[in-house]
Parts: sequence; C-alpha cells; structure tokens
Amino acid sequence: MSECARTPVETSRCVIEAILRDLSDTYTGLDGGGIASITQDATWKYTVAIAREERLDLITYTVVLHDDGMVEITDRAKSTKSY
Repeated sequence: MSECARTPVETSRCVIEAILRDLSDTYTGLDGGGIASITQDATWKYTVAIAREERLDLITYTVVLHDDGMVEITDRAKSTKSY
C-alpha cells in the first residue's frame, strides 16, 4: 500500500503535492501575492486561491487516487473572484 493511501492526512498531502506540481507547470500569473489558500471542498475536489491585484484566481481540481497511490488530476477549472 502506498503511503498516500494510509491515512486521510497522507492522502491530502499527496493530492496537494500533485496540485502544486501542476500549478508550477500550468499557472502563468506573475503578479500578486501567491497562494492564499488550498481547501478541500469534497472528498476528491480541492480549490486553490491565488491572490492577484484586486481579485483571487480560483483553480478547482478534481482528482482520483489510484490503488498504487498515484494521484491523477481529472479536471481543472479556473474562475475569478473580484473584491
């Protein structure tokens, strides 16, 4: 059994690490204050909020944890929240 499937905390850690790797590869925003939060919205859905000038970029990830412990990102949706 992979350490990613041992406990809920380890599973969350593995998912968040996969999300951070994906953000490093795909997110192109250069201004702002970086990651404001990462929240688990449902068992396999996480939202990353990235602080930008006068808004938050929200990236919602849907993931699957395979039996071998591999995390697969199955969906990524972007939205913006102005404030």
